[in-house]
Amino acid sequence: MINNKKVFLVFIICFFSFTTLALFPNYGDKLRLNVFFIKSIIEKPFEYLYSKIGNYFDTINTNKDYIQIINNLESENIYLKEVNSYLRLITSKYAEQYKIFHESTIPLPQSVGVSIIGNRNLTYDKSFIINKGSNSGIKVGDYVIDVLNVVGRVKSTTANTSEVITVKSINYGDEVEINSRSYIVSGTNNEYLSFLRQKESMDIPNFRFGDIAIIKKNHVNLMLGRVDFIDDQPVLLTNDDINLNNLRVYSDD
Repeated sequence: MINNKKVFLVFIICFFSFTTLALFPNYGDKLRLNVFFIKSIIEKPFEYLYSKIGNYFDTINTNKDYIQIINNLESENIYLKEVNSYLRLITSKYAEQYKIFHESTIPLPQSVGVSIIGNRNLTYDKSFIINKGSNSGIKVGDYVIDVLNVVGRVKSTTANTSEVITVKSINYGDEVEINSRSYIVSGTNNEYLSFLRQKESMDIPNFRFGDIAIIKKNHVNLMLGRVDFIDDQPVLLTNDDINLNNLRVYSDD
């Protein structure tokens, strides 16, 4: 059975509490403030525990994600090592053959990695500025490439910077080889270059759609573009898929 004395005692306490709050509202405000203050103190350890537990589970989930990423990278690394071993095996055969016939190793092309530091959007004269110059061995006329695709040529240098005229600029000109014949091409400020003439010949060139124009250097052939036709006139389309974050300056020395 319920203890009547305890019920009566609780009723008396509640009655006097509400009476006090009704007769003395200012006192009631202070009591309410104190209640909220006590409530905030009581909640602090629970909030701290909740935050710690939440951070713990977030750390576990993040750790799982990072472990998965690491596993994927390790798998890719193993695959790339296998590809590298295969390529080294193939090139070693050619290197041995080259050494047998030439009594020397295959000469490797010299190149310098560069970054664009000015006019990246080609708003001025279809040119840009790179972060290396003569101190890095860069000279006027050197080719700027993305893999083996020609992006432009060095127009001028200082000790630590260089200006590069891109193949899109009207100021760009070059000699290319198509189907073992040499031609002179010029930029147009568009996505293509125009053919000026066949070198040392006045014959009309017999191009086919997709013919590749290369620039022959001592150690490597650089690709400038592919033949296309605009209004039945042959033009040289440049590569639009250029990675400006992966540029190198090629030196033919």
